[in-house]
Amino acid sequence: MPLPDTELPAQPRRVDPRTAPATRVASLRGSLDLLSAALRRPAPEPIEKLGHHCGLVHYRNHITGPGGPATLTVDGIRDLAQIFLDGHLVGVLERDDSSPTIELSVPEGGAELEILVEPFGRVNYGPHLADRKGLVAGVRLDHQHLFDWDIRVLPLDDLTALPTTAAAETDDGPAFHRAVVDLPEAADAFLSVPGSHRTLVWLNGFLLGCLRTEKGPQRTLYALAPVWRAGANEILVLDLAAAATPLTVELRAEPDLGPIAAAPQY
Repeated sequence: MPLPDTELPAQPRRVDPRTAPATRVASLRGSLDLLSAALRRPAPEPIEKLGHHCGLVHYRNHITGPGGPATLTVDGIRDLAQIFLDGHLVGVLERDDSSPTIELSVPEGGAELEILVEPFGRVNYGPHLADRKGLVAGVRLDHQHLFDWDIRVLPLDDLTALPTTAAAETDDGPAFHRAVVDLPEAADAFLSVPGSHRTLVWLNGFLLGCLRTEKGPQRTLYALAPVWRAGANEILVLDLAAAATPLTVELRAEPDLGPIAAAPQY
């Protein structure tokens, strides 16, 4: 059927580009009790066994025994794990790492081990269709499996309990940042957080999506007009990469979809 000979519709109105500072309001670690309740399990379990289908997963275990150097092995990561010892980041492991190990120095009195797991997209074809998220296998310190875990699934679907003013605490690791943008009227925009390479972004309580600018390809999220409102708009950013510098939020009139590959020559 031939296409009608009509003009294309006009582009929807776009925001005027602008930048807004994003104030750090809370660390993720310090907000765990506001976001979820801990479940006690003998061994790590994926989120599906904990009654959820999506979200971050936080695992906590107290390491005991003689201090000194040790090798931590985290099997079955789905899909990225940040490893903390006594609240300090000691390494990052991913699903495709050939050797999912980190060298640690354990204090004489023991230490608190925390593993924050970020899930990505699920496999939707083939023999690996049952793609569980979180930790799907055990955690070993040297050759000893670790037992007795506190586990929290963080669906992040209700963030109203978070503070809205600048945070006084200085915990390491992921943190929430808040920006407020005033608009004369709602319009389409493309939103970027250039100061961090891994973020989750909410606009007026609506989750726009995840930005992984070090992996790409896209470097902006589409924030369509119905999610905005005339007047003050709240943008909440969970900086998963824990950027060392203050964050800003950029509103752009055009998308950034990453580098454009050259067309193949035949």
